[in-house]
Amino acid sequence: MSMSEIRQDKTTGQWVIFATHRGERPHQFRQETEEEDKVPQQDPKCPFCAGNESMLPHIILEMPDKTGIGWQTRVVPNKFPALTPEGDTTRTSDGIYLGMPGYGRHEVIIESPYHNSQIATMDVDGVCTIIETYHRRFTELMETHENMMIIMFRNHGAHAGASLIHPHSQIIVTGMVPNYIRWREQEAQRYFDLWGRCVYCDIMEFEMQDRRRVVFENPSFLAVVPYAAEVPFEVWILPKQHQASFGQISDREKLDLA
Repeated sequence: MSMSEIRQDKTTGQWVIFATHRGERPHQFRQETEEEDKVPQQDPKCPFCAGNESMLPHIILEMPDKTGIGWQTRVVPNKFPALTPEGDTTRTSDGIYLGMPGYGRHEVIIESPYHNSQIATMDVDGVCTIIETYHRRFTELMETHENMMIIMFRNHGAHAGASLIHPHSQIIVTGMVPNYIRWREQEAQRYFDLWGRCVYCDIMEFEMQDRRRVVFENPSFLAVVPYAAEVPFEVWILPKQHQASFGQISDREKLDLA
């Protein structure tokens, strides 16, 4: 199975991505330390470092740094994609089972030209550029009808699944909605039908008054540990302005999120 495919678990209805070729990814963490003081500013073997553009498939989007001379972020195709834009979302039968081609997109956002930079230590301007990059790709990708879900995520360290040290995050676009997201949407709809209010707005209003689980707050966002956190160190960042989509974020909110 050289290309990816998506199969449905008949017992749960969950769609599962099969992309065996991703096992061919480089694993830089196996050879190098994660200690930042030993990570060089530039690595001649890293495809994400400035000057190593020949190692990239191509550049989808590039955002300038604050000097306007160099670049701050780049968006590139994932060299080992879980999903690809070829094909469509047509379901196919395999005996009693249901599947479909591995349609979607898988992109990498290079967050800095520097190999040893990390988002937690960047200045606000640098982080704001990353968020602007997220927003631009989100709005562009959502213009395609087949794209039903966009998931942006960031793995940090080998234990989280990162294969390269260079600071980066990823975008996965799918032609279906994962069950864990659909379930939350359905629960939010059920809550609104029952109370006539948004469940997340109610959570935020209570937490802002209670304060016991508030991590940070600014004019646009509230960072809070959820009352029923499912994993250690789980934190939600909730926008104070009621919005249905990240695509609706304003320039002021981008700055506050940074």
